[in-house]
Amino acid sequence: MTDGHHRIAILGAGAVGGMLGVLLSRAGHAVTLLTTDRTSTAVNLHGLALRSGRYGDLRARVPARPWLTAPVDILFVAVKAPDLLGALARVPPALVHGAVVVPLLNGIDHVPLMRAVFTHAAVIPMTVAVEATRLEPGVIEHVSAFADYAISAGHRDVEIDPGTVLQQAGLDVDASAPDEATLLWRKLTFLAPLALLTTGVQAALGPAREARPEVLDELAAEATAAATACNARIDPAAVVERLTSLPGSMRSSMLKDSLTGAVLELDAIAGPIMRNAPDGAPVTRSVAGEIARSAAARWPISS
Repeated sequence: MTDGHHRIAILGAGAVGGMLGVLLSRAGHAVTLLTTDRTSTAVNLHGLALRSGRYGDLRARVPARPWLTAPVDILFVAVKAPDLLGALARVPPALVHGAVVVPLLNGIDHVPLMRAVFTHAAVIPMTVAVEATRLEPGVIEHVSAFADYAISAGHRDVEIDPGTVLQQAGLDVDASAPDEATLLWRKLTFLAPLALLTTGVQAALGPAREARPEVLDELAAEATAAATACNARIDPAAVVERLTSLPGSMRSSMLKDSLTGAVLELDAIAGPIMRNAPDGAPVTRSVAGEIARSAAARWPISS
């Protein structure tokens, strides 16, 4: 496409993917959603709907299909980590030859996997912080005002800058991270303590902090130690300050998944910390074990 508009595929039509689909389509891009048969049918019948205090109530007609059938300029990967391997079967690598592939997943281990799969594409990881929920297939609720994306400063050697594409669609993009390791660990050192504490206690952040006041700091310390071991530049004090400034009503995505019996991103979020922390991250390991045992007991079929 011309005039700054691109052919864009979005793998995954959950809260993040669906919201991106609406905003990028309304910005003039040719967007295709890649998702399950059930969701594809719903989106093709009724379109995509976004309910947002920041962006308003928006609708967009976005074609959806189970797999990619034509070349694209940008592929955004917006599935959760446990679904990644199955979802990648929806994207023939030949159709993203020379394209920009932008994984938005939590954790760090997905990036080398994506580069091994898409050997002839530029894989440019980004992170996203947004409080949004998929109410039903094709209907997304953007719960709070923020929609924060981040990209590392060292990605400028690509012809199409995905950060600029998102900014032009009305999303906030931070390019202050000096490298990929810092970008990915900056998100993970914040997310892991939040997700593990709230899911372990089965409560929003405020009640979870009251129930286990010492654990949040311990989880944050282990996450930053693992980040440092991976050559990421993370300020431990900034992590704790950000976590303590969050509203008590904040619920992590992992907690929401736990309450509904969805497969948890436990390895994507806790795994890198347990594998890289010099002391083995005993607090992270303990809380992750509690969560895994609870999930197996409450949802034996899905776990």
